[in-house]
Amino acid sequence: MSVRNPIVTGEKAQSVTAIARIVMGLCFIYYGISKLWFISGTIAFVGTRLPAPAFVFWLAVAIETGCGLLLILGYATRWIAAWLAFYCCFTAVVFHFVPENRPVLDHFFENFALAGGFLYVMIAGPGAWALDNTPRRS
Repeated sequence: MSVRNPIVTGEKAQSVTAIARIVMGLCFIYYGISKLWFISGTIAFVGTRLPAPAFVFWLAVAIETGCGLLLILGYATRWIAAWLAFYCCFTAVVFHFVPENRPVLDHFFENFALAGGFLYVMIAGPGAWALDNTPRRS
């Protein structure tokens, strides 16, 4: 298989791309909402890494749930994907690079894997079932 001879093409490829985009969006909605399950502990953890931990916490909740929803809807998909690729790399380095703690380090690599997926979405576009595909009125 190569770029010249993909396994899936046309409408099916657009559907697969949309499913990937939606799954990644659902993950980010979960990440944002799950922070609300332990607000004080998460804010305390953020405070060990960054200033203004309460602000950063609520900003993260807004970014993760908001961008997740925008991905699911397929709105401004390429821009959202580019932002989330950066966001994943930033949070990986700031919060998850702890080489002596394997479970935390696993999240470091998970974030970079997500960043790779977001870069793919940025290049490939939203796929099917996206608001980005609706005709715009001038």
